[in-house]
Amino acid sequence: MYPGGARQAKHSFLNGQLVELTYLVLMGALSGLVGVLAHSVVYSVFELIRSRGKESGTLQMTDAFLHLICGAGLGLLFWLSWGLAGLVEVPWWVRGVTFAALCWLPISLPAVLNVWLNSRGLPAKTLAAMATRWATTCLIAGLTCAWSWGKRG
Repeated sequence: MYPGGARQAKHSFLNGQLVELTYLVLMGALSGLVGVLAHSVVYSVFELIRSRGKESGTLQMTDAFLHLICGAGLGLLFWLSWGLAGLVEVPWWVRGVTFAALCWLPISLPAVLNVWLNSRGLPAKTLAAMATRWATTCLIAGLTCAWSWGKRG
């Protein structure tokens, strides 16, 4: 047996893991951005219809950046969990929705509570919009990561 072969196999394994990690983090970041943009479009249309064209929503660049970073973190977390390896014999979308549900509460609850505690009198509509924006990001990131994980295996 050639001693360098073990080193080469270990190097190939680590390169494969690094490529997979990079891919999931990138997919998570992009899905976080797509999630916040999709939520903004849907919410803006809903508000335009509800207010009969008098109001329009805005998306702050900081919101987009936060959801981009959150999506990257969700991709990393999905990779660290080995794609929720404990869930066997389920379709990829069940794995993605489960991951999204597990991540949504610890991500959105502190953010919504922080805003509510620091600015008393904020309408419930605003807090609900914030919670659903985070839910959209978690759902799209979870589904994207689960789909890409299922594609590889």
